[in-house]
Amino acid sequence: MGRNKTFRGKKSSGGGKREQNSTKIQQQHRNATQKGVRGSYESIPNENALYEKFYKESGFIPEEEWDDFWSALKRTLPTTFRFTGSKGHALGTMKVLKDTYVPHLRGIEWDGEQVAPPEPIPWYPDSLAWSMTVGKSTIRRCPPFKKFQNFLVAETTVGNISRQEAVSMIPPLMMDIEPHHTVLDMCAAPGSKTAQLIEMVHTGEEARVEAATKETREGEPTNDGDAGGRSTGLVIANDADYKRSHMLIHQTKRLNSPNLIVTNHDGTMFPSLVTSAPGVSPKEYLKFDRILADVPCSGDGTARKNYSVWRDWLPNSAFNLHLTQVRILVRGLQMLKVGGRLVYSTCSMNPVENEAVLAAAIDRCGGIDKVNLVDVSDRLPKLIRRPGFKSGWKIMDRDGVWYSNYNEVLNSPEEGREGRLARIMDSVFPTEGGKTDDDATRIPLERAMRVYPHLQDTGGFFIAVLEKKQEIGAVKDEQGGATRKKMAAVAKSKPSTTTSESATPAAEAEPSTAMEDITTATPEIPAPTEPAAPPSPGKRKLEDEESVDSTTTKKPKTSPEPTTEPVAAPTTPAKVKRGMTPEEPFKYLPVSHPVLQQIFTYYDLSPRFPRTCFMVRNADAHPARAIYFTSHLAKRILEANEGRGVKFVHCGVKAFMKQDTQSPETCPWRIQSEGLEIVSPWIGEKRVVRAVKRETVHALLRELFPKVGADETEEEQGKRKEEEAAAAAAAAVEAVETTSKQPEQKPEATTEQQPEANPPAETTPADTPAPTTTIDEIRDQVARLGMGCCVLKISPQPGEFTDAMVLPLWKSRFSCNLMLPKDDRKAMMLRLFDDQNEVRDSTMKNRAEWRDQQVKEKEGAVEATGETEGEVKEEGDVVMEEAAA
Repeated sequence: MGRNKTFRGKKSSGGGKREQNSTKIQQQHRNATQKGVRGSYESIPNENALYEKFYKESGFIPEEEWDDFWSALKRTLPTTFRFTGSKGHALGTMKVLKDTYVPHLRGIEWDGEQVAPPEPIPWYPDSLAWSMTVGKSTIRRCPPFKKFQNFLVAETTVGNISRQEAVSMIPPLMMDIEPHHTVLDMCAAPGSKTAQLIEMVHTGEEARVEAATKETREGEPTNDGDAGGRSTGLVIANDADYKRSHMLIHQTKRLNSPNLIVTNHDGTMFPSLVTSAPGVSPKEYLKFDRILADVPCSGDGTARKNYSVWRDWLPNSAFNLHLTQVRILVRGLQMLKVGGRLVYSTCSMNPVENEAVLAAAIDRCGGIDKVNLVDVSDRLPKLIRRPGFKSGWKIMDRDGVWYSNYNEVLNSPEEGREGRLARIMDSVFPTEGGKTDDDATRIPLERAMRVYPHLQDTGGFFIAVLEKKQEIGAVKDEQGGATRKKMAAVAKSKPSTTTSESATPAAEAEPSTAMEDITTATPEIPAPTEPAAPPSPGKRKLEDEESVDSTTTKKPKTSPEPTTEPVAAPTTPAKVKRGMTPEEPFKYLPVSHPVLQQIFTYYDLSPRFPRTCFMVRNADAHPARAIYFTSHLAKRILEANEGRGVKFVHCGVKAFMKQDTQSPETCPWRIQSEGLEIVSPWIGEKRVVRAVKRETVHALLRELFPKVGADETEEEQGKRKEEEAAAAAAAAVEAVETTSKQPEQKPEATTEQQPEANPPAETTPADTPAPTTTIDEIRDQVARLGMGCCVLKISPQPGEFTDAMVLPLWKSRFSCNLMLPKDDRKAMMLRLFDDQNEVRDSTMKNRAEWRDQQVKEKEGAVEATGETEGEVKEEGDVVMEEAAA
């Protein structure tokens, strides 16, 4: 969403001291926050009278820490980022940062002040998360930091570095995820935490696959349960907003995980997923080992980066979200396995959205005999945190008046009481205050953790870890009957003409029917004909977590309340809402499919490679352009839930793409760079080129289509130019076709096309000396290969590379080319060789000649088709602007 909503209650009528106090506070709030004023964060007023009054008078912050807390909230948040991908890959990228850039950033003085270099976040494992406090102006003007910024931007663009707030990294670290776990992220967009979950599921996978590939290549083909060393777990990332679910795909796509499914459902009514085969009775339903519920919240802990907190914050935001948060948590606990772990988190510091939600949800689920809080005080020992509140918090309404319990709200002055009752429910107040520590029924809320901005220069955050001890069964109603009767009686005594927000709580949170916990033996609960799914809660903007040098903020999460209790998945196909594009079905290909057989033979794929998990995205199950690869469990879920109305948005990694070829002997299915790490360990030696020298890789990165093989005749040279130009044009055609067929909000449809889908804006000048590096090491190997796709495997060797690499290579008749997107190519040049030069493109002239020929041919067809010359030229221009070989 855009900016967060401000929830305002019904305006009180009449006079009196109470209204005067309220008006004074709100006037101070308006004076301190001028709406519509743009500028840098430093120029935005960071004052809000209600916000300050709430946290100062609440007693949440010890008096001796108040000044530090309040001053920390007014400082700009440090820039934090995390190295992503597999652990080995992330450590390699971090090593470049530590060895190449950080030493040059120490001891720098700029504008008369000492500038601190980036430093690891002390509590993050393996030092894979870093923080820096230097301002953007220094980064842009100071030469050493400018070079460092270029590195960050390049690595962020290709996905090796992810911009993520430090406290946002904590919840996944508390989940203890293992490679076989099934994990649900209930409110996932924009996806930074989801990326962490995916990385954890794939922990140790590289070593397992390497061990599997060393086993004999002989023997029977793999059965459907053999993963070839790959992780067997699964991450299901869900978001209630359709467009944000595609943002989520963009954020997680760089991890190239076949163990990911993206769905689009309201978290309070997430559907039950069938895992049993069609026709099996009783049906079996998926239960999750781990669940992350990073729920929509008011975001008042984000004031250091989100100026709308200072401008718009009111206590009502927490009241309006409390019930949604409880419902999401209850639904998550229902779907959790016994012994499973659920992490609940918010970027709010308000107990209404935190401890009160935990107490209400655990109570509805049957108390601590069914669900309990886990003590994680020994985890991340260098993280400074505060325990959750046992009890004793008070509630402040929009008028700045405090309430200690719900009876005080019921007995509050008649003026404005109806509005207060509509906003404040009894579950927002403490429930454990009258219980002793040894009371077996007491919910140990102090086991949750609170992170405050002044403790380690972060934002505010709340994290709690819950463990399911028994099946839950039916859950309690959201409101007690006696309380509802009192509220209804109050509303009945008032005129019926009230605003929607002043309606009785019965309308806002109607009594729910008891919902059975869904187990493998429990029948599916039917859904209403028209599920009343609420608008999606706003959470964060994707670009705010992606941009390394951005100081804009993730938006707080706000949402109206849903009007129905959570239900299971509908059994009819989901309707396509306005603004949504129908999702193509997921259709798996049989191992005997002729296209797969051609691929298996051409690349000599090992029989141990999991061959049953290739799919396409069309109803005809026809491999027209792309073939995807998924995990076995993902396949099982997609097939078992087809036609049940589950809104699957994304699954699978592009493993192969169809390429136009000049020779019928060449396999038209090239290995897509996204699926390279999945397929390459299993490829036979006949399509593998091996190298060890740095100069070989540098030469291939620096130049497009370097020549290989014997000298060409004039005729052969002409054929080579045609092939290279055709390959370049094919890339453009694919890019144009893909873009035209997919909605703009689907970034996954346009990210990785053919190699070099966009040429550099500036090519190397003609008088620039040619690079001194060569590809002599692989020239003979490549020359002996037939045309088509192959794999370049670089082995570590002293004095050369320290880590193994695998790169996609295309062999033409007399040349070869790394099949890498432009951004990946440039990032590798900078990371491996500190080379910021533009890529040499000796084929530009060839493509221009080919373009001219194509235009001439189309001009000849204009008379027959009626197509104008301008239209032909425009199409040619698009091809040449998009293409590179």
